[in-house]
Amino acid sequence: MSTMPMQLDPRVKRTHYLIRDALLSLMEEKGFDHVTVRDITKYAEINRATFYLHYEDKYDLLRKMVDGMLDEFAAAFQLPPEFEVNDFVKDANTPPDSFIRQFQHIAEHAAFYRVMLGPNGLPGFALRMESIIRESLYRRSIIAQPNDQHVTMPREIIVRYVTSAHLGIIMYWLENDMKYSPKYMAMQLIRLHEHGSTHFFKGNA
Repeated sequence: MSTMPMQLDPRVKRTHYLIRDALLSLMEEKGFDHVTVRDITKYAEINRATFYLHYEDKYDLLRKMVDGMLDEFAAAFQLPPEFEVNDFVKDANTPPDSFIRQFQHIAEHAAFYRVMLGPNGLPGFALRMESIIRESLYRRSIIAQPNDQHVTMPREIIVRYVTSAHLGIIMYWLENDMKYSPKYMAMQLIRLHEHGSTHFFKGNA
């Protein structure tokens, strides 16, 4: 679940966890539209008064949960202030820290992302993730080559293409039980960004 403030009472943190875990489990089972506050409180084994102490309704719960998680995802993707183009790949076996962090974040909150990106997930969630990825990759493209005259294809087309591939790789990883490490996935992603897919197919067509 989304990280709670450090000052939060452990009992309150546990209550938040139970409520949010209940919502995720119920969404996976029957979708958000069919989940009620009563369902959530029953699943979490808390009373309705406790629920309303923390959230106005199920929509408030979902909004806070999603916004908090996507804020964390964006933070994991953030570049350091002194980032330079040479920092994209430190050596042949070390992907950028921000790429590793995003996969670590996804792994830590895999249950959340599986539900939200799954068949009973939140409509538009993938688009919000895509927007975060696209904005970050666009900033990286400016660092890599700030002069549009030296970019041989419209920058927006490149960024859109790479963004779709980026999100697709994340979804593939989740769908396949994250059988590769975050560092491995980050390395393959940066290799695809740098070389394109056809580079990795051997032999003639």
